[in-house]
Amino acid sequence: MIHLPIDTRMTIAITIGGFAILSAVLFWFMPRLTRHDLYFAVTVTPGFRDEPEGKSILRRYRLELIIFSGLAFIAFAAGVGWFGVGFASAGQFIELVASFIAFYLARQRVLPYAAPPTMIREAELHSQNRVIPGGWIAASGPFILLAACTGYLWIHRAQIDAGAGGQPNGLTVHALTVYLLSTAAILTGHTLVLYGLSHWVRPVYAGGPERVRELKFRRTVSAIVLGVEYCVTLRASWTMLVPRRGNLMTGALVPFVFVFLLVAIVMLARLGQGGSRILAKEQVSSTISTLPVGDRTPDCYWKLGIFYFNRDDSAVFVEKRFGLGYSLNFARPTAWIILLLILVAPLIPVFAHLTQFLPKLGV
Repeated sequence: MIHLPIDTRMTIAITIGGFAILSAVLFWFMPRLTRHDLYFAVTVTPGFRDEPEGKSILRRYRLELIIFSGLAFIAFAAGVGWFGVGFASAGQFIELVASFIAFYLARQRVLPYAAPPTMIREAELHSQNRVIPGGWIAASGPFILLAACTGYLWIHRAQIDAGAGGQPNGLTVHALTVYLLSTAAILTGHTLVLYGLSHWVRPVYAGGPERVRELKFRRTVSAIVLGVEYCVTLRASWTMLVPRRGNLMTGALVPFVFVFLLVAIVMLARLGQGGSRILAKEQVSSTISTLPVGDRTPDCYWKLGIFYFNRDDSAVFVEKRFGLGYSLNFARPTAWIILLLILVAPLIPVFAHLTQFLPKLGV
């Protein structure tokens, strides 16, 4: 097991605190980043959020967000002081819970103003090209780099095992292989996301300028997912090739991830969900006079406003109603496979370590 020095742990703790603050700021602006006829994950008449009732709900939401985020910060600081720097990993989760409570209370106030969306559905009749920046050649880059690391480990497996003996931070070929499999599973999950953004998304608009903006938003999300893949692969490659310097990479990577996330949020926020913020003024006024479109999904299929479950919808990915990006349709088995690969795959090394450690304890 790699033990991080105190300065590295403090850097990680401070950065995680920055993640929590960034999350609270994002929740503050989020009601204005969604589509014009979606308000706190509820389909409403276009322009409702600018009416007195909508503004009142927004003011109360932001007040509660400040209160709950303040309580979350107190809990975070108390936890770090009581349990040590290791508690910092819970900071982001605490802030997310606090922000969700404020969102859910606001959603309950919007529900009485819900409006049925238009029953017209639009579908793309041809596949979209160049949704993935650089195409599949760029998407194959992380796997090529991972394959090169695998070849290196196989050729030098004897030297690696010999060098790991007696070294506190040394990693055997077996441990590195488990880590390699974990990284490959994570990359597979993200690649399925890239493929899904090209083939498994039901668009809100299938034509016109709205489709152009929506496709630009989808390309931006794909570029961010691809960037995450390269970050994961570079981190894994460094750990596998230079295991005894993993501490240095871990401390340097966390602030880099924060900057990467900040840039990604700024890029998506400038576009708005589905490209809605680059809507021209004359188009906004014409949209207000029509029935609400929302995301063309009924409110009843959105559990708690954030989880989409619709067996009658073949799409695996749908636009988030409160957030930036796409959500999974949890009624589709493919969605659970993607979720399993992305969330459970990082725990493979932990499980492998426990299966070796528990027999030594007689368990």
